[in-house]
This record gives sequence, C-alpha cells and structure tokens, in this order.
Amino acid sequence: MRTPDSPSIIARAQAKRRDQLLEGTILSFTTVTHPPKGFPEKPRTIGLIELTNGKHVLAPLLIKEGATPAIGHIVLPRMMLSRVNEQGLRIYNVAYELTERVRMPEEAERQKFPGYILALTGPSGVGKTTISKILTHMLCDFTAGVPIVTSREKKEGDDNEYQYVSVKEFERLRRSGDIVSWTRIPSDTEDRFYGYRASDIASIWKEGKIPVVITEMHLLQGLATHFGRRSILSCGLLPPGHSKRAMLSQLLHRMRTRGRETEEQMQERLTNAKADLRFFDESRDLFDHILVNEDLDDVVQTLKGHVLALANV
Repeated sequence: MRTPDSPSIIARAQAKRRDQLLEGTILSFTTVTHPPKGFPEKPRTIGLIELTNGKHVLAPLLIKEGATPAIGHIVLPRMMLSRVNEQGLRIYNVAYELTERVRMPEEAERQKFPGYILALTGPSGVGKTTISKILTHMLCDFTAGVPIVTSREKKEGDDNEYQYVSVKEFERLRRSGDIVSWTRIPSDTEDRFYGYRASDIASIWKEGKIPVVITEMHLLQGLATHFGRRSILSCGLLPPGHSKRAMLSQLLHRMRTRGRETEEQMQERLTNAKADLRFFDESRDLFDHILVNEDLDDVVQTLKGHVLALANV
C-alpha cells in the first residue's frame, strides 16, 4: 500500500502543480455566494480553465474591480490564500487572474485561417536546420524556408537561413509588429534574439507555397497565437534515446561533431535543450506529429508525405 508521501504520489502531486502554473483559457464560470465553512465569507467566482497543455482545472478567478470574466478570457496563475483551517494554518492554492486578452472563438479562428505553415520544433542539435534544407530543396515547388531574424553574430556554417540585425533594430521590429513571433535564447556570451516577420511568411503564401519555419517553444506558441493553431502543421523532432539523459547525450555529441559552438556555448544550449524536452511533455497539444530523428531519410520522407498532403488540400 502506498503511503501519502510515497515517491509516486509526490511525483503526481508535483506534476499536477506544474500543470496548474500554466496559462489557461476560461471555458465556463460560476459565482459561489455561500462558500463552505473555513473559506472566506465573500462570494467567489470559480472557473473551468483549459490550460495550454489541454488539461482542465476548476479554480478561483481573481477579478479586479470593474472587470468582468467572459468565456475565452486568457488567465494567468497566481497563488492566493484559500482558507484558514481549525488549527489556524493558512492554506494557499492556485487561482487565475484575468488578463485583457481574449482567445478567439473557433469560428473566428476558421475565418481568419491564412494558410499552412510547417513548423519544425526541437532542441538545438536535433537536426531541424538540416531537415529543413533537405525538404525545401527536395520540394522546392511546394515549400520555401522562412528566414529567421536574429541579433546574434554570423557564424561559420550559417547558410542564408538568417537575417542579421542589431539588438536595437530587433526591438524596433518587434515593437512595430513586423516581428510576430520572437524569443530570447538565454546566453552569457551574447544577446540572442530570434523571430519571424509576418511579411516573410505572407510572401511565400503568395507564391502558392508552404512556409517552413524552425522553432522552439516560444516561437511555436507565438506563431500559433498570431496565425491560429489550425494554420500550423507542427512537427516535433526528438533525438534518439530511451531516456532524457540519453537524448541529451546524443545532442551534445551532435553539437561537438558539427563544431560550430564553443564548449561554453554547447553547455548553454544543453541547458536550453532540457527545457525544450520538458516542453514536449507539457504541451503535447501544440504538436501534430512527434518524430525521432534517428534515421534522417525516414524523417524527411515522413515530412514529405505531410507536405504533399497539404499541397493537395
């Protein structure tokens, strides 16, 4: 029999708490005017929240004076005092605070659908750039790569996949709305901002082709928010390995083999890769397909099938 503090129960509780600390969307809500004994006497509004990983939770809503909750409102997690028990112990729980953003209804999402984008997401060293180049060369009549706007310095091995700008220019493009999805990759050695311009993607659509983008978690979420989740054919790429430790070892080996980064930069990328692997576990709803890049040709042929299916649509 498992005790309340057994490792498996603790692990499930920790996973549940991590889930609760994600952004969410209000699906429905109600106001409780007569709370149970031990809870604050004032009425409280309880919402059914869909988290970004697809899970649902019931939780209190934090509503500022003058604000009104609505279905589709995006909410952010906050810790709040839940109740005081008979021993005087203050118990805190997760509540959700309203933002000014509202998730677009499904019908509006369908109406604004601009076209498909093929997104290749995965940790550094998994092969995103190699696969993108092979795919866009093989299917040049159907696809085109989207240049990544970046503030990092040009490196040996870069091959026309980047547009290099200063940090100041990147900020200007972001504030003006030219860059619609962006991220900053943590680094102690340089300011590394990356992003995509909506105009670069739109120009590929005008050619009748499918834009191919290379992303990580924030870039993928930004594209899905701006263009609509339905627009993204989202393919996650993972290194081979039966454990995260084995996957990270594969990534480190590949980075050392290609010889583009210093040892310090590789360790930074490995730290970022750990967060990317967690993202795969926590946000499966953002991926249509997850592929293990053990055999490059198999991965390319699989993606080729998806692209030709979209081209026929």
